[in-house]
Amino acid sequence: MSRITIAQLEAFHWTAALGSVERAAKQLNLAQPTISLRLKGLEEAIGKPLFDRSGRGVRLTPVARELMPEAQGVLLGIERMARHGEGGGVAGPVRIGVAEGFAMVCLSQILERLTGHYPRLQPDLVVATSMTLETELHKTNLDLAVLVSPAAAPGFTILPFGVQEVGWVAAAGWDLPQVVRPADLAARPVIVNPPNTASYRQTIGWFGAAGARPERLVTCSSVALQAHIIETGAAAGIYPVKMAEAAVAAGRVRVLRTDPALQDVTIAAKYAEGPPNPAIGAVLESVREVLAGMDYVRPG
Repeated sequence: MSRITIAQLEAFHWTAALGSVERAAKQLNLAQPTISLRLKGLEEAIGKPLFDRSGRGVRLTPVARELMPEAQGVLLGIERMARHGEGGGVAGPVRIGVAEGFAMVCLSQILERLTGHYPRLQPDLVVATSMTLETELHKTNLDLAVLVSPAAAPGFTILPFGVQEVGWVAAAGWDLPQVVRPADLAARPVIVNPPNTASYRQTIGWFGAAGARPERLVTCSSVALQAHIIETGAAAGIYPVKMAEAAVAAGRVRVLRTDPALQDVTIAAKYAEGPPNPAIGAVLESVREVLAGMDYVRPG
């Protein structure tokens, strides 16, 4: 088996992140044929194609999506080693946006790791809906954000960590069938994030797949408050399955089996295009390691 090189992994990462060999070449300040040769060498080493090159741009194959987190981990590890070599360590403020549902399950562990490994780093945390955080990121009010299903935007890199399982959640006392369909919830109160959020689109899309629409829709910007309202039995809603685990174990809520099933959502970091600075690199590395240790996401 051929040896995989760091140069090949860099070419793979930037081609996947930016969506084209041309942009990856520009990012790495290399000629396009050089990037193409590195990608070809990586595919030969793995023995499987990594990109679907039909049509415009490139699309990741299932194998590439599975390998992407591994490649990112190697590159972040190399950056970390280089930072240690600099002697000064990582220091100063870093403005981090975190989607609220993800934050409720993962943020404390990420912060604990950051403060333990980078004691001179000063995280400034903003927790909100992904829609709000993306707006702040595009205004440069944040250095990076960990988001649900972020949208591509010129000048920004999206770094996927994997997909997060979401589900319909309702109070355990609700009288619902074993398999819940849109008609079973259409007349009941449903709580959701405001319009244009991923949660809102997924909720309306789930009902719309059956030609239905919720009759009693309540919008709420706080995922934590939504979970509390759902536990009281005042409404049903969609949020991360991991976030519901404690309430399910205590018998307060149940995660519903539904038809149609809900599609899991991507969790990804988004930051300004270009090599991440040491502070952003430290955050990305910490998020990846925490997620790997707690089995929160699976490959997309």
